[in-house]
Formats: sequence, structure tokens, C-alpha cells
Amino acid sequence: MPEASGQKSSGQEFSGTGLKVAVIGGGVAGLAAALALRDRARAQGVDLSVTVFEKDTETGGNLRTLNQGGWQFEWGPNGFLDNEPATLRLVDRLGLRPRLLRSSDATRRRFLLVNGKLQEIPLSPKAFLSSKMLSTRGKLRMAGELLVPGRKDLGRAATDLATDETIDRFGERRLGREFANVMLDPMVKGVFGGESKQLSLAAAFPRMVELERDHGGLFRAMITLGREKRRKGRRTDAGPTGVLHSFDGGMAVLVDGLARALDEDAQAEVVRGADVSAITRDADGWRVSWPGGERGGFTAVLDAAPSHAAARHTAALDPALSADLAAIPYAPMAVIALGYPRDKVDHDLNGFGLLVPGQEKRTALGVLWSSSIFPGLAPDGRVLLRCMAGGAGNPGVMTLGDDELVKRMLADLGPLLGLRGEPELVNIIRHARAIAQYVPGHLARLAAIDAAAARHGSLWFAGSAYRGIAVNACVKESEAVADKILAALTGARPLSAEVAR
Repeated sequence: MPEASGQKSSGQEFSGTGLKVAVIGGGVAGLAAALALRDRARAQGVDLSVTVFEKDTETGGNLRTLNQGGWQFEWGPNGFLDNEPATLRLVDRLGLRPRLLRSSDATRRRFLLVNGKLQEIPLSPKAFLSSKMLSTRGKLRMAGELLVPGRKDLGRAATDLATDETIDRFGERRLGREFANVMLDPMVKGVFGGESKQLSLAAAFPRMVELERDHGGLFRAMITLGREKRRKGRRTDAGPTGVLHSFDGGMAVLVDGLARALDEDAQAEVVRGADVSAITRDADGWRVSWPGGERGGFTAVLDAAPSHAAARHTAALDPALSADLAAIPYAPMAVIALGYPRDKVDHDLNGFGLLVPGQEKRTALGVLWSSSIFPGLAPDGRVLLRCMAGGAGNPGVMTLGDDELVKRMLADLGPLLGLRGEPELVNIIRHARAIAQYVPGHLARLAAIDAAAARHGSLWFAGSAYRGIAVNACVKESEAVADKILAALTGARPLSAEVAR
């Protein structure tokens, strides 16, 4: 039967008595997990080989960097924060530390569109009080968060759907309706491309649940953690920290490094062009099939493809599991890169970019001032803007033609940024399923998926659809799932005995 091509000799299959693990999906989650498995197996003296199956001819998933006539822009994530040790460990493991690119200090300046005008998000309580971000009434309501009692039923969202509060409801309850509309809504759009009224706080931002549960409220948490930090001299942050980083050739450098490390490993293989259609199990172990190809004899399977693809892979194996995987929704997104001569943009673009609250009724969700964030993304004398449109709240944007989409972006952003004339560069990337949406019930669904996988034995799932959408979350999870797989395989009886039983 014909095989999809890989970097190693076509048709090569690993043989011998060692453990064989199939990893489906050659994005950052799958590649990082495969490398973590190989590294841990080598360190422990375990005979284990890994085969990664990637549907495209190139690995990387959404981590792709495009270059066009001196312009450089990302297909997916723009970078990662340097606050996750697992990602930094991976960077060092791949020898990529010299290629790290730190974002400009200007990225600390971020803007919101409020009542049709750009307002800089204040970075201190004093600046916030003097800002025009919220009305006086809205600011007083925020201050009243100290008087709002903490909920007593937090931390039970996985087992009690009634306690699975939306992000919007949390924001209104603790900080007021104006805060939820003006500040929380655009933040959720910027991170998830989603609607704060439709996403689970416990699944999307579990740290917020922890702060209210452990301290009774957000301001109380900030006060208590601040005291602990000063007393112990250690980090006790209430929220996300870190500096945005990329690489001198874009985010593709990370996945290219992962793929190269696996291609060079004698006990690893990346099979490209293998659009997996099914995973099944027989007396010899797990079998992976795709149109025109099939591999078998695997001791375990890690499905690191998007959940809608994993649903297709498991349809014959377990219809109920497949249905749970398919039920995880995704938000669509159009990413529009616009390049301009510097002298055709009046705004100084000294910042990260801007986000647009839903109440502003614009097509644009936001725009990153890409050439201000990282050097070298635009030719000399040019600036690069990365605009986002669509999302869970406006999927109809995806039906617009390219000309209409650009027209709407310029209508929204032109007056705000002082854009004059037509852009020199236009590049549009459409993601029909861009970002997984952690809707209420997500944690309960994950529990059902985990339970089903455990019943099958030697089956795991990983990736941005489950416990974190960011690159950092995927890399952190890859370490954890590699540890779980190796522990399960080295501590279990041979698969053939389990199947025979």
C-alpha cells in the first residue's frame, strides 16, 4: 500500500520489540510531545520510537511564517510570553536561544476604541482614575469589587454545570456592567476571537476562579499577593506576566526546529501528507489509516490534531467519544495584513495595537501594529498592520470577498490611524476554524473525553482545543502528556496481553 512521504526513506517503518507511539498532528503540540517522549525515553533507557502523522506536506499547523517581498507576517500566533518554563526549556533543547526576538518596549502601550476614540489602557491605578476609559460611575462600581462577596461554589464547573459561570457574568458580578462591556469583552475577542457571554471562565481563565476562591475577590487577591511578594521577595502575580517573544525568522522557526530534531532522530519519523482518517485497534495494537496508507502495531496513540479532526479519527472507534470531540466549537477568523509607507500613516504606531469592543459596532476586532512589535517585519520606510475580523460574534465576515473585507478594514481603521491612500501590501488569511471556544460545559466535556480515552487504554488527546489555546499552553501540556504516556507504557503489561484479555 502506498505510503505518504517523510524525510526518512519512503515506506520506512520502525521494527523490533520496543514501544511504538503514534502522534497524530504535526503542529506545535504534536511535535513537542513527540520530542518530549523521545527525550524522556532516551533518558530512562526505554526502547521507544515515535511516528508523527501530519496531513500537510509541511509541519507546523498554524505556526507558519510568510514572507512576501520583504514583508513578514504570521499565519497564526504572533509570538509567546517568556513566562512559561516549559517553552523556554524547549527553546534551549532546540538550540534556538540565540534566535529569540524580544518585542519592543512599545508593546506595553495598548489601546481600546471607546466611544469612537482611541484610549490608551492605563498601567497604574492613578492613570486609570484620570483616564476616559470608563465613566465615573463605572470606576466607582469597579472600586466596589472589594465589597462583593466571593462565590461559595467555585471550582466545581467540571461536575456542576450550574456553577460554570461565563466570563461576562463574572465581570459584571465583580466589576460592573460597564467594565464587562468596555474592557473585558475586547480582551476576550483579542485572545479567543470569542464572545465573553459565551465562554466559560473556569475553562478559559481558571486563574480568575482561583483568585476569587482563595482570596474572596480580585482586589483582595492583588493586595494579599502583593504583600507576600514584598515579604518573601518571590513572584506571586495575580495575572499573566511576561514579555512577548518570537524568533528572528518568525514563529515557524520553533516548529521547524522541532521537525528537524525529530527527522534527525533515528527512532523518530515524521510522515507528511498523511491526512489520517481513522484510528482503530486490533490484536497487534493501534492502527492509523489515511487515504492511500496505513501503519499498525502501535503501543499507544496521542491525537494532537484539532478536536474536529480527532472526532473524525475516532468515529468508528467510539461514536460517543467522537461526538464529544466534535462538540467543541471553533471561531472563524480572517487575518488581513496591510502594508503602508510610513509617511502615509499619521498615527505614530508607538504601541502594540488596539482592540474594539463589540458595542462599537465595527467589523474589525482589532489590529496589531506588527512592525512596531518586532523589528524587520516590514521593508525600510514601511509599516505593517495585522488586522483581525470575524470571530464567534461575527462569522458572516468569512463570506465577504477580499475587496469588501479590505474596504471595511480601511473604513474602520483609516480615520483612527490616519491611513492615506491604498496599502502597498494586502494579504488575507481565512481560518474557517481558527480558535477553539471553551464554552460552558467545556470542563465537563473534557472529563468525559478523558474517561473515554482511559477506557480504551493507551489513547490520549492534546492540543489547543482542550486546556489552553496559546503556544505556551500547548508546550506545557506536551511535557505533561509525554510523562503520562511513558509512565503508563512502562508500568503496564504488554499491549497484546491486554487486548487478548
